[in-house]
Amino acid sequence: MSRLPAAIQRKPLLAAALLLALVKSIQFAVDSTLLFYNDSGAFILNALGRDFIPERSYVYAGLIRVFAVPLHSLRAIVAMQVVMGGLTAWLLVFALVRFLNVRASIAILAGLVFALDPMQIVYERMLMTEASTLLAMAVFLLAGLRYLQQPSLRWLVILSFLGTLLVSLRLVYLPLVAASSVLFPAAVCFSSGTPPRARRLRLLTLALAISCGSTMLFHSGYRELTGWLAGREPAYQYKTGFFLVAGIAPIVSSRDSDDPRVAEAVVEQNKSSLPLSDASLRPRQLWYSEGFVARLRSVLHGDERAANKAAESLARYAIVRNPLGYLRLGLHTYFDYWRGIRRLRWSLPWENGAQPGPVVTAGDVGVIRSAFGADVSNQHLLRTPSRRYHVLGRRWCLFLLVSPFFGGLALWMSPENPKAVALFFF
Repeated sequence: MSRLPAAIQRKPLLAAALLLALVKSIQFAVDSTLLFYNDSGAFILNALGRDFIPERSYVYAGLIRVFAVPLHSLRAIVAMQVVMGGLTAWLLVFALVRFLNVRASIAILAGLVFALDPMQIVYERMLMTEASTLLAMAVFLLAGLRYLQQPSLRWLVILSFLGTLLVSLRLVYLPLVAASSVLFPAAVCFSSGTPPRARRLRLLTLALAISCGSTMLFHSGYRELTGWLAGREPAYQYKTGFFLVAGIAPIVSSRDSDDPRVAEAVVEQNKSSLPLSDASLRPRQLWYSEGFVARLRSVLHGDERAANKAAESLARYAIVRNPLGYLRLGLHTYFDYWRGIRRLRWSLPWENGAQPGPVVTAGDVGVIRSAFGADVSNQHLLRTPSRRYHVLGRRWCLFLLVSPFFGGLALWMSPENPKAVALFFF
C-alpha cells in the first residue's frame, strides 16, 4: 500500500486535533450535565468501593475513581468522556489518512461527523461505559490495522491485551475479540504475497499459538482478578447465566433441564403474563419480579449461585438443541432495530435516561450526594441540550444501521487496502 509521507500526514492530523478539541470544548461548555441510567448507580458504588458489582465494569469504575472521585465532581466524569470522544474522533481521522489513504479533507470531515453524532454526544454525558468502550475499540482497530500492514508477533500480543481491555469494559465484545484472535493471523497468512504453502502453515501455526495463547492468558488473568476482588471463583462476572437465559428465552423448553424444579419453572413461566415465547419480553425476564430469573431464584430457594448455574445450563442445552432457532433469534434481534425506527421518538428518551420514573435508587441518591454533593433524585426529569439533541437526531439512527453496508460496498469496489476495509466491515 502506498503511503503519504509522514510530514504531509502530520499537518492534517494536527489540524484535525485542534478542530476536534475546539468542537468538544464548545460542546462541554454548552452541556456538562452528567446523565444517569438504571445501571449507573452500580458504577458509582464500584468507584467508591461501597460495593463490588462485577456485571458492571469495575475497570470503568476505576476511571471514575481516578478522575472524578478526588475532585468530588460529576462534571469531571463528563469532561473525561468528552476527551475520550475527541480522541476517538481523532483516531478515526488518523486511521483514514494513515491506513486507507483517504483525502485529508474527507478524513477530517468524517471525524467531525463522528464528533457531532447525537448518539456519541449523549453517551459522553451518560454514566455508562459506551464512550470509554468506543475509545478502546478504536485503539483495538488501529492496532489491528497496524498488524495487517506490518505483521509481527509482538502486535498479536498487544492485540490480545487490548481485546481483554475491551471485554473488561463491555463483555458483549467477547465473541468479537475471540474471533479476532484467529482471524488476524489467518488474514495475514492467506493474503497475497505470502510464502510457499509449507512455510505459510508453519507461520500460521506459530501466529495462532501466540495470538490464541496470549488471549487466553490475558483473559484468564482478568477472570482471576474478578474472582480475587469478589472473593469468589474466577469469572468474567457472576450473572452470565441469568443474562444468557433471558436473551434466548423464546427457544427455551422444559426438556432443556433434567432438574424437575427448573423444568416446572419453565412451564409455569409460559403460563404467566410474561411468557418465555414472546421475544419482546426478554429484558423483563431478567429484571422484573414476575420474570423467569426471579422465578428461578424462587424455586431454588434464593440460592443465587445455584440459580445462575441452572440458568446457564438451561440456556446452553437450548442452544445446542435448537441452533437454528438461536440464529433466527439473532436475526429477529437485528431486525428489531429496523422495526424500531418508527418508535424512536418514544424509545430514545428511555435510552438516555429521561424515563417516566426515577432511574437512580433512593440508596444510590444518598451515596452520590455524600460523595459528590449533588442531588440526582430527579435526574430523569432534566431536559438537557444533549438529551434534546439525541431525540432530534433520531433519523441519524437510520444511517448507523445502513453504515456497515457501505463498508461492504467499499470492499466490493476493490479498495487499495482491502484488508483494512474488511476489518472495519467486520
